[in-house]
Amino acid sequence: MVWDGLNIHGIDADSLFKEVGLEPRLLTDSDGRYPVKKMVRLWSLAVDRTGDPCFGLTVGTQWHPTTWHALGYAWFASATLEEALKRLARCSAMITTAGEFLLEERSADFKLTLLPHYLEMPRPAAVMDAVLTNIIIMCRVSYGDDFKPLRVSFSHSGDGCRRKRREFFRSPIEYGAEENGVHFDKESLRKPLPTANAELAHSSERVISEYLSRIEIGTTASSVKTILVDLLPSGEVTEESLAVSLNLSQSSLQRRLKKEGTTYRAVLQEVRCNLAESMLEDGSKTLNEISFLLGFGEMSAFSRAFKRWTGMAPSAYRESTRA
Repeated sequence: MVWDGLNIHGIDADSLFKEVGLEPRLLTDSDGRYPVKKMVRLWSLAVDRTGDPCFGLTVGTQWHPTTWHALGYAWFASATLEEALKRLARCSAMITTAGEFLLEERSADFKLTLLPHYLEMPRPAAVMDAVLTNIIIMCRVSYGDDFKPLRVSFSHSGDGCRRKRREFFRSPIEYGAEENGVHFDKESLRKPLPTANAELAHSSERVISEYLSRIEIGTTASSVKTILVDLLPSGEVTEESLAVSLNLSQSSLQRRLKKEGTTYRAVLQEVRCNLAESMLEDGSKTLNEISFLLGFGEMSAFSRAFKRWTGMAPSAYRESTRA
């Protein structure tokens, strides 16, 4: 999308990519990844060379489903925008490891926040413009062109492009906010989408899982996940016992996971939730068996945890997947 945005402005994208040290041929490699530091440099130079304070909006609109690999197709095959945004939050590493999305259901709305991982790095305003523009574009393609969020927040000052942002988002915008994010009304996010296709969504999920497993090889979090799957049926797995399995001290494990932007508790919850959903959808195991395989001492503890993760009781989730 950055490449296309540069060409729209008459900038030689090939030369600029090479100037930053980014090999252009990787753009046609479905497994190609660029280093975060060099991408930050690319964004800064792109805004400088184009002289366009709205460059991020231009980039955000240069979108195609394949831009997000299989996640783009999984998005469009989702039953609702809520389901699509949950996929985005769960699989955001497919797009970038520079940050992640957090989707929260609150009393009056849903809030999607972009949480950066590398706090020491500068974050050009154009990046946040492009990300949130991209998400709203996808919502409108799925839902309809009349879609608009309740409000949008940017941590940057917004100077030089406030009018165009207002025209695009069609909603109140807060500048200088603590976080970059979007607020959605619940009714819009839960409206059935005409593009829904459960079979395509599940097929895309398999591609996403395979892709993420490739890029996570060698990370501490991926090692923790692998060990958790093996050890959970033996009972509650502690952070200390898992560190021993990795030949690490508990403090070393914590530091490594923190460097990767996560915690033991977060990885444990992710593994348990994903396994629970998979086993509930499969339907071959009882709730008590699933509870045991996930390392819960009591069925009631599993039920409370699953409802906290998904907003549904395990039995209700199983019935919904059958429906």
